[in-house]
Amino acid sequence: MTSRSLSFTVSVLTAALATSGAVAVAHAQDGSLGSRFTLGVMPDTQFYSRYSTPDTGNLYQARYGSEPFATQASWLVEHQEELNIPFTTHLGDVVDQSWVAQEWEVADRSLRILEDGGMNYSVLPGNHDISDARPTPFSQHFPAERAADNDTFGGRYEAPNNESEYHIFEAEGQEYLVLALAWRADEAALEWAQSVLDAHPTLPVILTSHEISNIDADGDIFLSDSYGRQLWDAFISHNDQIFLTISGHHHGAGYRVDENDYGHEVVNVLQDYQMAYQGGNGLLGLIQFDLSGNQLDMTALSPWVAEKPAETRNQFDHLIPTGSGDSWTVDLNFAERFEGFAPGWSIGEEDDPDYAALARRVVSEGYVPPTLEEGDLPQGPEDYPRAENTAVHWRPGSTLIDGAQATEGQAVGPGAVIPDVAGGNHMTRAALNIRGAEGAQAADVVYTTDTHPLSSDTGSLRWTNPADDPRRLNWFETAADAPLNTETFGDGYTFESFIRIDENFDGDNHWMGVIARQGARGELADDMPEGEEPPAALAVSSLREMQWTTVATEGDTTGSSNWSHEVPVGEWLHVAIVNDPAEDTVEMFINGAPILRDVLDAEGLASAGDPWLIGANMWAGDPANPWYGSIGETRIVHDALPEDQWLTARAGEDAGPGDSTGTGSAPGSSGGSSDGGFLGLLAAIGGIAAGAVTLLNVEHPVINQIREQLRALGLRA
Repeated sequence: MTSRSLSFTVSVLTAALATSGAVAVAHAQDGSLGSRFTLGVMPDTQFYSRYSTPDTGNLYQARYGSEPFATQASWLVEHQEELNIPFTTHLGDVVDQSWVAQEWEVADRSLRILEDGGMNYSVLPGNHDISDARPTPFSQHFPAERAADNDTFGGRYEAPNNESEYHIFEAEGQEYLVLALAWRADEAALEWAQSVLDAHPTLPVILTSHEISNIDADGDIFLSDSYGRQLWDAFISHNDQIFLTISGHHHGAGYRVDENDYGHEVVNVLQDYQMAYQGGNGLLGLIQFDLSGNQLDMTALSPWVAEKPAETRNQFDHLIPTGSGDSWTVDLNFAERFEGFAPGWSIGEEDDPDYAALARRVVSEGYVPPTLEEGDLPQGPEDYPRAENTAVHWRPGSTLIDGAQATEGQAVGPGAVIPDVAGGNHMTRAALNIRGAEGAQAADVVYTTDTHPLSSDTGSLRWTNPADDPRRLNWFETAADAPLNTETFGDGYTFESFIRIDENFDGDNHWMGVIARQGARGELADDMPEGEEPPAALAVSSLREMQWTTVATEGDTTGSSNWSHEVPVGEWLHVAIVNDPAEDTVEMFINGAPILRDVLDAEGLASAGDPWLIGANMWAGDPANPWYGSIGETRIVHDALPEDQWLTARAGEDAGPGDSTGTGSAPGSSGGSSDGGFLGLLAAIGGIAAGAVTLLNVEHPVINQIREQLRALGLRA
């Protein structure tokens, strides 16, 4: 089966899944009627507010013709009666930068959609909404007078940065109190909150605040050490009325159930998608109160993904995410839970459908999942587009150990060379135990024929040490006189690298460098901010964001950073950064998908003439933050290349012995390429050709998404 046939097969399967998904959801609605209602949840909207402003180029509108914040609000209003949504909660971090008036204007007009549509809602300040200004921007844009326009409004605590409020809404013949507490509400705010509960002793209480629950690397939810545990001990646990808490702030989603001082259960919910694609990708929460079935049902979905133009959707766009923390059901016997303070509570009239299933159907109507064209698979190690003015092209597949081609699983020790097939900027593994690299071993780096499916290189290097000890460093570096060291790329550049973050990545211990320009920013100017940082680096943060941080030669020469969404572990990624002086942009792409937090007004890469390194970052002039995972071929070109000239594209008739400016030969070799990776690729293609059943067992980004959709429909384990 050819790669084009692979794309066709995937397209057919994706279309079939869209049809079968609609049928499956329709069947899910055939359940019995009951007493049910839905609570809307709007998690952290900070990036929506930031990147819908003129100063950021109205990025959402420019790319997609819509804004996620406004789309969320419009969808909730449009479907409030259909889904029986009497109330919506906002979890704070309304904006990203509290001092930027344009962001508050975005939030103002987005939440006004709820008001104009008759949707009652609560809002509270998160840490990004806090300000030293008096009055605070939050209280200016969302004063008590505005909150009082809600039919449900009960009162406001108005201390600066502690602005808290409460609402009482009715659903299914019963009243519920929503207590919206400010970011880390202080003792005085909690005294006010206690007075609210004391004045309404028979009402079930839903407590919202920006921070209550946290999440660990395994996806387990816990009360945050910084505030949630304190709030539980001081307030939640001894107020039996509080049966549900909802918070954001910590990146992730899920729930936990805790027992309060009365021996009763409290469901603590976390929902924060700001590290998802495009700053959250428009994901919101719908909590169904199934009063007849004694259950709480959370559904996460994105009306904004449904609204995006079909041609813009990619592998990171999930209409209804399928993670265990995204949508879930927890048992809750409402009558028993409320008996101690509201013995007269009853379930209400049982005439409601399954709103959770209905919401899935509503958001899916007319939606066709993206057809993911992953591109043609390479037909050999030279099947990549040549780029004029290539500054460097490192190909680990041709790594030399003592002058000989590296082989599968071989340790790549000091003195080993990653060749630059475009010229004389070869990388050599540094000696062990220098510059504080204590405990490093030759076998910390091994050669493997494992590569990204669209990389034509025949191998990669894998850093096997989990690097819990930040001093255990293993890096390769250019020679002191390598031409690349002084390149400044004032004419723009395209940087590309294939990387794979180890599946055992631990954000508590890992902030990792892929590649860096050595030296420190302080070498470039005496008054340079963050002078210990390197002049340029590609890194992975503790939150699994890709960061491209540089000092430009023109424009903003004080340093800037592109930041991605939270990227996956255990799978190959292609990272491209394109600096286009004509557009005055520095844009990052992950597997071809544009990221959100890009840079304007920064051209070129400043240099103090120091070497480049691979396998670590830099700090104060020394290697730091060791890499954990794999690194494949990496290229930098003097130009802003379009996608069809990236390393993920194919050469066609342009196949040749190397990039246009280089000799194509590694030092001490006659080409240095190995057939190992290519033969492995042929074997994989042969496996795909065995048929559709084999296709669905292949590890491939497109196939992985199909497998995910099948599992979501219950059609495949």
